[in-house]
Amino acid sequence: MVRSGGTPREALDELVSLHLLSEEAHRKNRFLPDWLDPELRSALAERLIDRDIWPQIQRDSLPDQELHTIYQGAISTFVHPRLVDAGFLIVFTGSRMKAKARAERTEAARALAATVAARRIHGPEDFQAIANDPAWAARHVSYRRNLQSPDQPFSRKVGAEVVKLKAAGETTPLIEDDDGFFIATYAGERPAADIPFAQIREELRQRYYDRWRAQRLDELARKLAEGHRVESHPQLLNQGAAGRGS
Repeated sequence: MVRSGGTPREALDELVSLHLLSEEAHRKNRFLPDWLDPELRSALAERLIDRDIWPQIQRDSLPDQELHTIYQGAISTFVHPRLVDAGFLIVFTGSRMKAKARAERTEAARALAATVAARRIHGPEDFQAIANDPAWAARHVSYRRNLQSPDQPFSRKVGAEVVKLKAAGETTPLIEDDDGFFIATYAGERPAADIPFAQIREELRQRYYDRWRAQRLDELARKLAEGHRVESHPQLLNQGAAGRGS
């Protein structure tokens, strides 16, 4: 078994040189030459990268099918209704909470709603300040900020109130659903979108290419090692190609 104790580039050269020299020896039916010769190793490594590896990891080689899978997995990013950026004060309960604890949190939520109603709210930072107050934290008041659609990430009952918000300082009334109590305040919004795959494909290619190339190099390194008694370190192949542009 061949092992490398040198640099990542040396380990890469060791792997690809052995691969090419094995091919050469097989064709000419003779023993391997001295593949430790640094000039020979370097030339053969470059030859393998240029001939067999580099053409397979170009940006244009990234299949549309993989990009479409990514698109479908994140479809809500590209196709969605109007989303409201909102800050939330929340008192969670849940269906399995015992009656005494639920009653305490219900009382806390109502007191919270009265406090919000009595204050001039300018934006989510005011909600965050309330949640950071130790007195409210002790009563299980927490703060979240996220984009809310009519039914995600919080329930449709919460979403129905949040999507009514349209300007800074606006807040919802106290909303109760199966998860607990919510009050939201407007921070901004994202307009509805319907971006087809064809329109976003090249942007996805740009974003995903580096990760895909690293995965593809891992696969190629393992294939190289399959036919030889070589201890494979696929990450080194990626490092060996990292100095090349796309």
